[in-house]
Parts: sequence; C-alpha cells; structure tokens
Amino acid sequence: MTKYYQKKYLTMLVLLLSMMAHSAWAQTIKGEITDTNKNPLIGASVVEKGTTNGSITDFNGQFNLNLSDGANSVLVISFVGYIDQEIKVGNQSNFNVILQEDIAELEELVVIGYGTQKKKNISGAIAAVDAKALEGRPVADFANALQGQIAGLQVVGESGQPGEETTIRVRGTGTINGGSNPLIVIDNVIMTNGQGISSINPADIESVNVLKDASAAAIYGARAANGVIIVTTKRGKASDAPTVGFNFFAGVQSASKKLDMLNSEQYRDVMNAARDNAGMPRIPNLDKPLQHDTDWQDAVLRPAAINNYEVTFSGGNAKTRYFGSVNHYDEGGIIMNSGFKRTSARLNTDTQLGRLKIGTSMFYSQNNRDNQFATGTGDAGDLGALRWALASSPNVEIYNPNNLGGFNGHQIADGDREILNPVAAQTLVEDIKQINRFLANAFAEIEIIEGLTYRLNAGADISNTHDRMWAPEFDQGNGVMPPGLPFGAQLDEQRSNYQALLLENTLNFKRKIGKHDFGLLAGHSVQNTASAFQSISVIGGNLSPEYPVIDGSPNINGIPKGNIFETRTISYLGRAIYDYDSKYLATVNFRRDGSSMFTKGNMFDNFFSASAGWNISNEDFFNVQEINELKLRGSWGFLGNDQIDANATRSVVNNNPRYVFNGGELAQGVAPSPQIGNPNLVWEKQEQMNVGVDLLAFNNKLSFTADYFVKTSRDLLLSYSLPEATGFGNMFLNAAAVQNRGWEFATNYNTKVGAVNLNIGGNITFLKNEVLELIDGLEAIERDRSSHFTFRNRIEPGQSLFAIYGFKHDGIYQSQDEIDAGPTPMEGQPTKPGDVRYVDVNGDGKITDEDRTFIGDGNQDIMYGFNFGGNYKNLDFGLQFQGVYGNEVFNESSYEYSGYVRSFNMTTDVLDAWTPTNPSNTRHRHIPATEANNKVASSYWVEDASYIRLKNVQIGYTFNDHQLDKISWLKGLRVYVSAQNLFTISDYSGYDPAVVFGAVSSQLLYPTPRSFVGGVNIKF
Repeated sequence: MTKYYQKKYLTMLVLLLSMMAHSAWAQTIKGEITDTNKNPLIGASVVEKGTTNGSITDFNGQFNLNLSDGANSVLVISFVGYIDQEIKVGNQSNFNVILQEDIAELEELVVIGYGTQKKKNISGAIAAVDAKALEGRPVADFANALQGQIAGLQVVGESGQPGEETTIRVRGTGTINGGSNPLIVIDNVIMTNGQGISSINPADIESVNVLKDASAAAIYGARAANGVIIVTTKRGKASDAPTVGFNFFAGVQSASKKLDMLNSEQYRDVMNAARDNAGMPRIPNLDKPLQHDTDWQDAVLRPAAINNYEVTFSGGNAKTRYFGSVNHYDEGGIIMNSGFKRTSARLNTDTQLGRLKIGTSMFYSQNNRDNQFATGTGDAGDLGALRWALASSPNVEIYNPNNLGGFNGHQIADGDREILNPVAAQTLVEDIKQINRFLANAFAEIEIIEGLTYRLNAGADISNTHDRMWAPEFDQGNGVMPPGLPFGAQLDEQRSNYQALLLENTLNFKRKIGKHDFGLLAGHSVQNTASAFQSISVIGGNLSPEYPVIDGSPNINGIPKGNIFETRTISYLGRAIYDYDSKYLATVNFRRDGSSMFTKGNMFDNFFSASAGWNISNEDFFNVQEINELKLRGSWGFLGNDQIDANATRSVVNNNPRYVFNGGELAQGVAPSPQIGNPNLVWEKQEQMNVGVDLLAFNNKLSFTADYFVKTSRDLLLSYSLPEATGFGNMFLNAAAVQNRGWEFATNYNTKVGAVNLNIGGNITFLKNEVLELIDGLEAIERDRSSHFTFRNRIEPGQSLFAIYGFKHDGIYQSQDEIDAGPTPMEGQPTKPGDVRYVDVNGDGKITDEDRTFIGDGNQDIMYGFNFGGNYKNLDFGLQFQGVYGNEVFNESSYEYSGYVRSFNMTTDVLDAWTPTNPSNTRHRHIPATEANNKVASSYWVEDASYIRLKNVQIGYTFNDHQLDKISWLKGLRVYVSAQNLFTISDYSGYDPAVVFGAVSSQLLYPTPRSFVGGVNIKF
C-alpha cells in the first residue's frame, strides 16, 4: 500500500471514530409543555441555547429533540404571551414544563381604531372592560351590562321591553336633531343600521373599548363625535387544545315596582267627587252598586322565565386558530305574551402562512320580538297594554264569554271613552318583529418588509326585518269594535332590507430606532349602504285566524308605502404615533370623509386630532417607590357627526295628495313635501379638549384615572318651522352650538386579606350640558316632547338641552281670599280653593304664558358606579351599584294617573287630595282636568329622578383540578347565582327613574324588570 492510500485510510478512520464519539455523547429528549391550567401549548418553541437546533410542540403540546451537546445543553422554551423558561438538561430525558402567562404583556395592549397600542403609551382617553364584566348577566345586549362600569358612559334602556335597543351616550348629548348614539365597531365592521346591538350575543365578546376623546376617536372622523365603542369578540389562541364549552343560565324576572292604583270603591268615590265638584253628571256605572274589583295592572304584569343556552368550541396552534359558538337566548316579558328570542351562531378563524395572516369573523342571528300591541290612537292608546291597564276602570271585568272573542272592556258607561282591554289585546293580537342579521369580516395581512404591513379588510352588515301585526275580529260588548281596531280583523305587514358593505386598505409601519419608537398608519375606506322598505295594511274581507294573509282582504287600510335609499361614505385616513424611551408620547390623527348625504360643495370635510403624554414615572429623577406608573396626557381635535336626516339637503315630494276628476273620480298624485331642502347644510362638527392623569401604585394594586373634558358641538342641525306663507312646513339649518364639559374619575384597588382576595372599584362623572348659541334672530326653540300632554322643552343659550319649561307652582290655594289677593289666575277654567297656585314670575300681577320659566333639567349632573368583589378559595362574589344624581323628570305616570285625565283610573296619591276638611298643600282637589287649570305643564308634575340601584349581585363556585380529577373529560366547572336590579332607592314616584334622555319618563311603555338567575359554565 502506498503512503498516499495509507494516509487517506488513516484520515477516514479518524473521522469515523470522531462520529462514533459524537454519537455516543448525543442525547434525545422529549417532553410536554402546558399552561397553568394543564392545557397543552401547541406550537411552543424548544431551542438548544446557543444553536439553531430546535423543535416545536405538536397538537398535544409534545416535542422530541436530538441534542448536540448532551447533558450540558440548556433548553430555551418560549411561547407568545408566556414567560420564557431556561432549563438545564442534565440527566433528564423527559420534561414536563409549565409556562406562566406574561400578565404584563397580556394586559398592556389596548384596542384602538385600526390597531392596538401599549396601554402605558396611550395619550388619549380610552376605557376598557373585558369579558368578566359581562359574565352571568341575563341581558339581551351588552350595553345594558356596561351601565355604571365606565366613567362617562351613560346607558339607559328606553323601556323594559325584552330586546329593546339601549340608548347610549358618551360624555353627554351634543346634538339637537341629529343622532347621538356612539359609533359601534364590531370586529372591524362599522355598524350603521340603528346599531342593532341586541343582535349580538354578549357571551361572544372578549373586550369592549370606549374611545372617549378626540385623540382616540378622530381616526373615525365624521362618525366619531358621539364617541366610539370598539367590540372585539373572542378568538382562538395558539396555545389552545380543542375545547368545548357549555354555558347555561335560567331564572325568573318580574316587575321591580308596581303603582298603587285605586280599587273600585276608591275609584268610585274619587270620580264621583270630581264630577260633583265640576257640576257634571256622574259616570253611569259608578252611580250604582259596584259589580267588580279588577286589578288591571296585576292582570297584565306577570313573572316571566328567562333562559340561555350556549355551546362554544375553540382551539389553535401556531398556524391556525378558531373560536365558534351557538347560542339561544329566550327572555319572557313581564307584560303578558311579550318576549324576545335570539338564536345566533359565530365562527372566528385566524391562519398564519409565513408572512401572510388571514382571518375571518362571521356571525348570524335571528331575533324574534313579541311586542306589546299598540294602536296609535292617542291618549292611552299608542303606548300599549300597560297604559290601558292603568287607565281602565277597576269596576270592569276582564272576561265575558258572550262577547266575540270572550272579553269585556271599558265602555262609555264606565267613563267618557272606550279603552282597549289590554288582556284581550295581548291574548288575541299578534305583534311580532323578526330580524335576520349577518355580520361578516375578512382580512388579509402581509408583512411586506420588516415593520411594514399591508392589510385588506372587507366587511358586511346585512339584515332583513319583518314586522307583522295580526288582529282577529273581536268586540268588548254591545257589538262595538275595540278602540284602535274599528274595522274588525286587520293585518299589517312591513318588510325592510338593509345592506352595508365596507372595504378598507391600510398600510401600517412600525419601527424602533434606539429609544425612538415610530408607528405610522395610512388608509382608504369606502362604505356603501342600501335599504328598502315596504308596508301595507288590509282590513275585513275574508281575514280570519284560518286565513291571516294579505290576500285575505281586498280592503286596503290607508296607503301602501315603500322606498329605496342608498348612501356612500369615502374616507382617507392617517395616523402617526411616536414615543421616546416610553417617556414622551405623541399621536396625530387625520381623516377626510365624504358623504353622499351632503351636496357636492359640502360633501367632504377634514377631521383631525393631536395628543401628547408624559410618563413621569419613567424619568430618572422620579424615585417614589410606592408609585409604579404616573402619566400625564392631553389631547385636542375636531370630530364630526353624520347621523342626520337623510333628506335634510333635499326637497322631496309627498305622494299622499288625492285629486278629484270628472265630478268624483279619485286619482293619486304628488305635491311638494312640507320639508324644503337646504343644499347649504354642512357637517355637524365637534371640538374636543381632554387632559388626564393615570396612576398605578402599591405594586399595581391601586389604579386611578382622572380626566377633564370639554366637547363643543357646532353647526348643529335644527328642524326650523317656516311661516305658513312660504307654503312649506320646515327646513333644516345649521343653527346651534352645544357644550358638554365635566370631570371623570375611576379607581380600582386589589388586595388580599388572609385567604380572601378583594377588589374594590368605582367611577364617577360630573357633567354640565349647556346650549352656547343659536342662529342669529332665534332667541329660543320650544318643542313638544310628548303627544299626550302639553309638556314642552325649551332650548335657549345658557340652559341645558333638556331644560324643562313651564309654570312654577307654589302649593295649593287654601281659600278664596288667597285667590282674590292675587295674582290674577290664568285664563281658561275658573280657579277655586284646592287648585294649584302658580308663581307670577314677571311680577305683572297676573298668570300668563309670560310667567313660564325653567322648572327643571333632565341632564344627569352626576353619574356613578362602584363595585365590590373577591374570592375565597373556590368561592367568588361580586356586587355592583349604579346611580345618577341631579336630574329632574316630568313624571308621565303622575300627570296622567293623578291628574284626573278623562275617566282614567288613578294612583292612591289622589286620596290625599285637598278638601275643605283636608287642607292639603301637595295634592289639588278632585276635579276633572278639563274643568280646572291644574293640568298645565308645571313644576307640580316635575320630580327628582336621582337614584342609586343595586345593579348586579353574583356568587359563584369554581371547582378546582383536584375536585375534577375523577372526571377526566371535564376541564372546568363553575356554578353561580345572580340577581339584576335588586333594589332602587329614589324619591321618584313612577315605575323607574332611569328614564330616556329628554326629561320625560317613558317607563309607562314597559317597566324595568328585576331578575334572579342561576347558571353553570362547563368546559370539556
């Protein structure tokens, strides 16, 4: 063998021995990685430190890895949202690793418009709540559950009707004729169709973020003046093993309060006294022995069941995540045969393909609302069953099998008019609204280069609504058709379709250079909306319970209606965010919006904001150990409001006129509408200023936030009445300016006392609403706020938008000498002892319209909420209180049911009425409203509507892992009980002081219920 080959073989032998030695020292390991709940973390990274040698966990959270350095190796284990771990291998070959959540990382991100931002670096006013704030609440919409939980957020239910939309205000009302509800964005879909939040399953929601100032909201431009609420629904996590959940609650609800109404004897005595005092004949059926004693209020109100069933499924790994739910919610109404049912389904997905991220959010719901029937006939007619129940004579029985339909009713002999039997209406008449709604969002996001991301977002909001009212023929005695249904059988059908399509393109650039952190956003958005509406009513003919269809009668009731409407909004948007070393913060937003609702010259406008912040606690000179974070921030900017009358800029035609030809032939025509268009209208604009401070202290146990804000709304749209000589009725003008200013404070404290973890929190808002100016030549605006009585609202500079205007009362006249002493009573009916005495405000010696003044303010001066909760081992508990202070309300129930209106029944308050032997100074004498001047709008009917309410109580028990070990297929179990609206403390005498904004109580529509439920949450 030559030396060359000897050398070659020797080299190969050395290499072979080296490989064998390396193989002898190599080590293969395996293991499982889970979270603290023993859920496998799918896609977790396991890397041999100092090398590129690594692996990721599989579907079961397990991994295998061949080590290059054997026992000397160190494993670096990491997963997004969890704290990294380093483990020295040593002699181990099987590892069970539990990763802890990185709480700081999870909590510091806040959802803002078109992105997220670290909470500590936010310079705007944003409030956020998570899913825990909504859990276990038996509510149809999430806004109701937020009441009292966020400073500056006013939430009022327009009635207790199940499924009724909630009225929401962010930092007050800043418009007159425009819409005042905030913009709601759900999973990047901008909601425009009357919000429709009762369609959304509250249990699907992961977080709710309220953008309150210009800096936070200006990225939404012309839609942001009323604030922005961003709702993010739940999504799967990369660490989630497949999980199935079942959530259920059931309970009962009932009226939280009833009015004390007169019984038959009391009603007879009071009504006879009133008629006698007026010199009027007595009501026939009250001038003879009484026959009945019916409690109509009890007959209409009832306990009602409420239940909810939900199945969820979720899971994910490093590439794909998903969350889905199917829900059925069924809430019976406390007014008989009313209620709300919602069936919904959701599927959210996320997929990561290298640099490309794709996601979808799809949601479908069907709402069925069984309304209380309302006829729209005026007086007690158009407010439904409860109104009729309170008005009906207790001397009238409910049922009469001899009448068609089997019911009796309030006849002329029982009073001065007929009243529809509310039990008959709720039993025989069907009034159902069905809404099918589909919300969808899909996005594709790609990282073009490091830090630069392009995102395409498409959204759709599609719904169709069907309102159907079917009333069979029935009578209430003497063969007379009931009020509101004078033609016998009647069928009303109304259908509407709505579609909103959204397309957005955005570029987002993030880069950190040393201590400088930059974020830039640029985008384009376009949204098209289209709606169609049709309605028809038929009567008589062959309509019957067996044939309740439009074809059942050729007799059309009124005029069929229909319309089609389309709008388009185009927007260009941009944002720049900067912070230096997390100390000095700045944000600038810009949006240019164009809307087809305005004429060409006024179609586009610009909206912008700027904010700055200073994290004082990050400064080197700051050395206060008790304070973890201290930040000052301020913002300023302009926003807009596009919630205006769609035809405000246009003159439209009226298709109701009828023309007579050839001596009697009737033909339909058109004529100019009473409203004349104003092509010069511009956007309602709002200037906002906000300064605030954020504090975290005592190892993050205490949080505190304070804000001072000023919102000035200008160019407000006003429907202005025109002189009759013009031939038109009204036109819209940019005619007013309104300001809302105030303070907000919110705090929360977490501590531990022994084995008990406690949480105490609260918030309070001080709000001043003021009209600043009206258009030149306009001193004030007076408008009726009810079709049932003469209550008026006066809008005048220096006053609130909700100022109550009328006469100021000063007790009750006790004698004729008091009357003769002056001032001269108002003209109309004669004033006698026992009547209301009014103040001569202008001092001219007589009571006239010139003596009307401001007698109350419906603005809520102070809104507050506080909560107390905690847990002891597996037991958790929570209390939430909520209330308002400083607002007055015109008490509708007192006005109509202690004011001797027609022959309506009344509350027992009238038993304390003035008589010569009972010289009351609080209740006027028994006298019909038409025979005295007691029924004018005055402070006599105005009450303080301040209240405090125990909004929610909840107690729960969560079974721990040890308790569930024997049930291998069960991952989690919690049971709980809760109560809503447990009690209310208030001087208000009506059903509920929590009334709709505008200073008039509307709870005669539908009282607020009190509910008790029990529930269970199960994870498989």
